[in-house]
Amino acid sequence: MTLSTNLPFLAPVELRPCPEHITAAVSGGESAVVGAGADAAELQVSAVAAVSTRTSNTFSLPAAQISKPPLVHSQQQVTAGSLWKTATTAAERVTDNSTDTTEDAEQALEPPANHVWERVVLPAPLRMLPFWLAVGGASKCIVYLEPRRNSPLYTAIEKFFRASGKQYGETEAHQYHPHSSMTGFIDMRECVARGVSIGSVMSRIAWHMHELVVAATGSAPGGGLVPRVRRVATVGDYPQAGTHKIELQLETPAVFRHIVDEVVRAVPEAPIRAKRMGHISLAYYNKHVPTQAVISAEQAQQLEALARSFLYTPDVFDADRNRWDIAFYELTFRSSTLSVPHRLSQIARWEL
Repeated sequence: MTLSTNLPFLAPVELRPCPEHITAAVSGGESAVVGAGADAAELQVSAVAAVSTRTSNTFSLPAAQISKPPLVHSQQQVTAGSLWKTATTAAERVTDNSTDTTEDAEQALEPPANHVWERVVLPAPLRMLPFWLAVGGASKCIVYLEPRRNSPLYTAIEKFFRASGKQYGETEAHQYHPHSSMTGFIDMRECVARGVSIGSVMSRIAWHMHELVVAATGSAPGGGLVPRVRRVATVGDYPQAGTHKIELQLETPAVFRHIVDEVVRAVPEAPIRAKRMGHISLAYYNKHVPTQAVISAEQAQQLEALARSFLYTPDVFDADRNRWDIAFYELTFRSSTLSVPHRLSQIARWEL
């Protein structure tokens, strides 16, 4: 059976009966999916590293969220029902004209007579959405363009973070894993103030991202979506006059900015702020965490030289060896200490 709808954020999905239910559990610190067959196993819990190669800059599947409460799909309409409620609620908010939905689409959206949709088969990058909807959505989200974990570029940046932290102390860059921000933090709580469901906004952002990324990758075969490393550089007067920042500058295809701009246009009720991209931050102070430390001109020269020693290698500059992902995260813990990383839990991931 295929569910078709003209709602822009709910793509056609295949509905299949499933006699079993999904249980997300935590055992030994790892997420597990139990008793849902092969399709449910494709939630790809094992596809995402739970912790980075450093002890800092941790990121994970939303295992921490399982404590509020455990996600046990033993009740009717939890997975598909949540998506259904999100879709219909958002439809009411988005359009002021109920006639926008055709009679055929309305009939297609009717739940079965027994009101049980036990499993929705979603595209692989979106298969964690039922989890996030079941726990009420996310509070603060962000979209990153990031080098794939274990790629030469990612590994070299991690090595620089460790060495620079040991020699010069941690900076705000140490609170994150290597990434280029596509958006600023999206405060979903502002949607609540506007009377819009967090779950509906989050799912619409994810669906639009999915459609745009699929369209972009289909139109740019042969590595057209691969940012390329340009150089390590020092930026002056960042974030205040007289201070410095070290960054890895990238040649970033314009399609990434187009993706963000289209999501901003499609989901206007979400406070999405596009970022300039084109770089990965390597060292900076006093943007979000006030400290007495600053990067002086002399220290900037030392940090830049150290960064070059790790990043100026043929493998790092070889675009064919460094694949990239777009990742949609929730900020689950915000640190106010440079030595303690933020924690980001993955909502969706697109491999480019």
